[in-house]
Amino acid sequence: MSQKDFEKPLSHLLKRLASASSTLPSLSQEEVSLLANASIPTASRQSRSIAFLCISKYCDTVAQRPSSTPETITSHIYSTFEPYLNTTFIPDKEDQATGTESCLPITHLLGSLFPLSPDAIVRLLTTPLGDAGDALGILLEVAELPSPLQPALAELLIAAAGTKSGRQMVRSRTMEWLKGAMDYGQGNEELGVLCAVALSKMSREEDIVTTQTQSNEKNGLSNIEIGMDDETLCRKLMSHIQSSSPTPSPSSSSSTAITSTVEGLAILSLRPANKILLSSSPQFLISLMSLSPFISPKGGSLPVTPRGSMDLSASMDPVDNGLCYGLTTIFVNLTGPKVILSAEDQQIAKLRSMALSANKSKLHQNNDDNPDDVDDDEEVKKRTKAVLKAGIVGALSGLARSESRLVKEGLGRLCRNLVEDPIDRLPFIRDGGFKVLSTIVRDLLNASTTKPSSSSTNPINPSSVGEIDVLPCFQALSKMIITTPPNLLFPPPHLTTSLNSLTPLYHLLIHPSSNSLQRFEALMALTNLASIDPFISNKITEASLKPLKSDTSWKGSGREESISIVSKIEESLLDDNELIRRASTQLICNLVSCQKGYEYFSGEGQNKDSTMRDGRVKSRLNTLLVLSGIDDLQTRLAAGGALAIITESEKACNSLFSITSEGSSIKTTKSVWERVLTLLQPDEEEEYDDEGEKIPVISSTPSLPNPDLVLRGVIVLLNLITYTVNLSDENRIKGLQAIKHANVGDRLIGVVRLKGIGEEVLAPTVEALKMLKKAQN
Repeated sequence: MSQKDFEKPLSHLLKRLASASSTLPSLSQEEVSLLANASIPTASRQSRSIAFLCISKYCDTVAQRPSSTPETITSHIYSTFEPYLNTTFIPDKEDQATGTESCLPITHLLGSLFPLSPDAIVRLLTTPLGDAGDALGILLEVAELPSPLQPALAELLIAAAGTKSGRQMVRSRTMEWLKGAMDYGQGNEELGVLCAVALSKMSREEDIVTTQTQSNEKNGLSNIEIGMDDETLCRKLMSHIQSSSPTPSPSSSSSTAITSTVEGLAILSLRPANKILLSSSPQFLISLMSLSPFISPKGGSLPVTPRGSMDLSASMDPVDNGLCYGLTTIFVNLTGPKVILSAEDQQIAKLRSMALSANKSKLHQNNDDNPDDVDDDEEVKKRTKAVLKAGIVGALSGLARSESRLVKEGLGRLCRNLVEDPIDRLPFIRDGGFKVLSTIVRDLLNASTTKPSSSSTNPINPSSVGEIDVLPCFQALSKMIITTPPNLLFPPPHLTTSLNSLTPLYHLLIHPSSNSLQRFEALMALTNLASIDPFISNKITEASLKPLKSDTSWKGSGREESISIVSKIEESLLDDNELIRRASTQLICNLVSCQKGYEYFSGEGQNKDSTMRDGRVKSRLNTLLVLSGIDDLQTRLAAGGALAIITESEKACNSLFSITSEGSSIKTTKSVWERVLTLLQPDEEEEYDDEGEKIPVISSTPSLPNPDLVLRGVIVLLNLITYTVNLSDENRIKGLQAIKHANVGDRLIGVVRLKGIGEEVLAPTVEALKMLKKAQN
């Protein structure tokens, strides 16, 4: 059968496997032979794609049967492909030897099967075939001499090294062949690179720990041989990338070697010492980025090409998702900061290090003596600058063409790493990075909020995947909004286009897995958006949405209730983290400037008979009063500014004074007047000795109050005095007595006597004094 004749029978086979059936799927030996011959490199790309779909569908159908267990799955797949394997490796005639050409189809077929059912393929390769030995031994023997079987076997071992059971097989049987073939690869670049990739995947510490209890004498290997030399592997793979042409087409013969090379570098880039090596070569980074898919307009330049004949449609060649994932992973590893482990993960890491302690010197002989120094902030910043200088932002648009969920998640992490330094954010926007980031945010958010559909063909659909990691791209978005003017960040009209950023920031704030930094940055970004226009502040105040699916979320009745964003912001006022308290207070100060925010915090927008809501308003106002007197200046300014606006409401003033009234459920040791007067106090920097005792500050010049705090304080006092003097006779008398008891008049006179006081402070102060004098006469 010619290669062109494969597609029709393969399509029929795929249709049969895809049809619903209650029986266990089966493959005839003719169909297995068809799949094997369609998997070799000389087959068309279409044939190879359909063959892999058939293999994948077959394995998935076997695994998804209700009665399937790991043992039954392995047994069924083994029994399906064993006859074809026996036919290949056990010749009909005794004097007939197994040839390289006959081994090629089964080798490529097993390579495709390995990621889908590793235990079954290991069993196929290592089960004895009579006196001839096992299939793996025969392949290693036949592949001793140069032939197309050598790269095919290397690809099979790469696939095997990607699984736990496969790595154990490779470690015990094929390490000598891989190292020999890699050295021999000096004359066969593709073979040497493929062997280097397989060896790079064998340097995983978790597997080395497992084999420490096994007999190294039995395997003939030492831990040094298992770990290999990372630098040698890195340099070989880097050299192949630099010597290769720009992005090979998916159908080219070099495509597999390039994709495998990138995969090997992605694994090696996890090690701290390798990060320095990979990022130290600008030429390598440029060559690596050139492998990214790119979009280029067709046609000549004006005015040579007439406008009517120009074709500006983008080139849409197929995207290799595996290549995009490998490239993204490398850049994420190079630019990623040191991971801060949770308490539980720290304990696991400690136990792990104890398990490795017996052979630590051998296992880590290729690493730096102080690997922590390689991942400190300065080193990460240097690597990120090198990646940016090589042009990574320009490559993002090509990588974003991939529809793979894993690639988009990786690009979200990469964007977050690239914009960590505020200096790099404007160039990131200039080179088109923010446009790519916006697309990634949109795609991941849509995938996270879309109900799973078994009929969906979208690769990013979460029907068969777990939680989608949306937080890194949301955090990158928040970082950009915090430091960039809206007119530079959002296309016109930016008032409308900026609304698309609200929902991602909401989720970053309320997500159960968000850490303190992410919540802080979400609050800061929302603060900046709220400052654009009161329309956006109204949107934030009214917003309510359901949290995204999270493995850490509470699991009870299964009902997901919507969370009010403004309520979450209120909760943040009482957070243990000072920066979160400050950011939430500043956001509230912006929100009360809009109509909805003003009504929410003052209580103007609710019914008079709503006792429960009145209590919540009192609680909000009391919290702002307390925050206006804490040590953090920025928090005091924001709380004072919010009170200056809210106290324009008579209902808010009534709620404030009722906080300390008899019978109130909210207890406080200071009156409203005393708390507000703290805004007029001079700034005193307190110093403490080693025993925590306050050191008295001796100065010849008296401290002056902060003018911005004084402005907020006198406006709040003016609003409260206005409310008090307009009360009924009895309440008015009590209010004036409280004002006198708190020495409000004297403190206001003190403000007037301050040197350098501005007109914006003097005017409300004088007005408040006049009002007090008139009321007391």
